[in-house]
Amino acid sequence: MKHVIIIGGGYGGVATLRRLAKDKNIKITLIDKNIYHFLQTEGYELVAGTTPFDETIVNLQTLCGSYRKPIEFIQQKVENIDFEKKELICEDETLIHYDYLVIAVGSMTRFVKSVQGLRECSHGVKNLNGAFKMKQFFEKELFLRLESPQQAQIHYSMVIGGAGLSGVEIATEMQYYFNRYYKSNTLACNVLHIHLISGSKTILKGMHSSVIQKAEKRLRQLGVIIHAGSHIKSVETSQVLLENGKNISFDFMIFTGGIVPTGIVAKLDVKRNHLGQIIVDTSLRVPYKEGVFAIGDAAEIRDKNNKLIPDTAQVAIKSGHTVSHNIKRLIRHKKPHVNRIKIKSLAIALGGRYAILDLGFIRIYGLLAHYIKKITEKLYKYPLWLRCRYGFKKIESCKL
Repeated sequence: MKHVIIIGGGYGGVATLRRLAKDKNIKITLIDKNIYHFLQTEGYELVAGTTPFDETIVNLQTLCGSYRKPIEFIQQKVENIDFEKKELICEDETLIHYDYLVIAVGSMTRFVKSVQGLRECSHGVKNLNGAFKMKQFFEKELFLRLESPQQAQIHYSMVIGGAGLSGVEIATEMQYYFNRYYKSNTLACNVLHIHLISGSKTILKGMHSSVIQKAEKRLRQLGVIIHAGSHIKSVETSQVLLENGKNISFDFMIFTGGIVPTGIVAKLDVKRNHLGQIIVDTSLRVPYKEGVFAIGDAAEIRDKNNKLIPDTAQVAIKSGHTVSHNIKRLIRHKKPHVNRIKIKSLAIALGGRYAILDLGFIRIYGLLAHYIKKITEKLYKYPLWLRCRYGFKKIESCKL
């Protein structure tokens, strides 16, 4: 029986687990320092306070427990990998041998080193901890204004650095939530200013022009202040300086301007791109490392035309499917398939019940797009939650 180890319980790691679990002749170990899978595609709702945190996570221990043995979850931090010996070196110095390895460690916010003060004065929201801090700040500010008439008269500002998918979704959802709150609590709270900074000339760089236009219109209707065409030069405790000379004061700042793989990837003896992502071959294998694959945000993934594919949850899931299929082929001594990953659609939440769905050949705006996006999210997480419930019952019955 071959042993497959998956490092990382994000979208890519979970997708790999679900596909490989169907093969009874494979032993699977999922390793992550956290016991949960954070549903990042719903992180904007958590930040805005419209969704409780427990509805944005999937428990990895009960998920693995729902499958047949030998499938297990280990909550552990992987410190390094010995590719020659095919061993993982864990934080507690435990060594775990593998036959096949899937590196699906995901990513964290890329704080640009050349921007002075950025890392010290802003927060990332790529993980549950960062999103939760943002949520706490937002709700605390609203509460203070209910408690104090003096505080209620003070304007407060929030800066979001980066106007890609994450930045736009967070800006619109938070502004929408505040606008609704303001209408019912006008005397208890003054205006919230959300500033969205884009180094490019537009928001959502690289997307279809009509998507950009609709998103910009929605942002401005909600009251989000867009600063496009100038990068962040430096950040101080409560102020952002742009390269065009403009200063923006803030009470809280988050940065969504890019990603880098999590810490362990930087330690590995592998070829990486300028962002630190592992460069893989057309089958998502790590060159010269026998039995090793890299997927999701941890890897630089290209399509059949050698064009870079954006780092999204959709791509992470599809790369997990590709790798699980190729591992099964290698076990049967067959040649792995070339990845056929491509983005078929892209959904953008823009506050309340408004979204944009880009299907490539057609674009849908408004309420219908919102419902399609929510249905897609539910179709992903509800089956996982059902498995977790079953896994919980199995684990509990073993204790009796």
